[in-house]
Amino acid sequence: MPATTIEPRAVDAAHARVRADPSIQFDFPWRAVDARQPTPEWLRALGAALDRFFSALGPFWQIVFWVLVALIVAVLVASFFPPVRDWLRDRFRRQRPAAVEAEWRPAPATARALLDEAEALAAAGRFEAAVQLLLHRSIEDIERWRHGLVRPARTSRDLAAEPAIPERARGVFARLVELTERGIFARRPLGPADWDAAREAYRAFAL
Repeated sequence: MPATTIEPRAVDAAHARVRADPSIQFDFPWRAVDARQPTPEWLRALGAALDRFFSALGPFWQIVFWVLVALIVAVLVASFFPPVRDWLRDRFRRQRPAAVEAEWRPAPATARALLDEAEALAAAGRFEAAVQLLLHRSIEDIERWRHGLVRPARTSRDLAAEPAIPERARGVFARLVELTERGIFARRPLGPADWDAAREAYRAFAL
């Protein structure tokens, strides 16, 4: 069967009849198109100022760009990785003046009760437990005196080197940490002389 040939003039005539049919809507005469509003003067001024600024930077703009990228990356890393955030906070925070040592000492009655409790452990030959008791109570005291220094990610050795702790208190704490690590983690049992050294160091500081 031969293909039907459509005359272009017939198509044009059909299209003209459809367009002329008043029952079919092609336009929206009641909807006026808003004229393009001119750019506000303040926006023009802002654009010109930015253009002058970046033009003045010239070759330095690339350096500024990468500095901004590095800052954004640092913010994202610090936001999603708490250990990094803690390190940055410790690295860049303003160093607070060291507290008066007297403020870091436990009450005399509390210190004596702790020494009595630890002495009972030492009398039973549990020297590691006695020293560890002094260490754990000292960590509790540090948290009470300066909230925020004791965090899960920090070790006792980190606290022993913490500059926010007064030097004398830090020295006693470091001694307790050393003995505890040697007796419990290094499996080198502590003896009466070790306990005596820990007790006297704590007593000299706390009483």
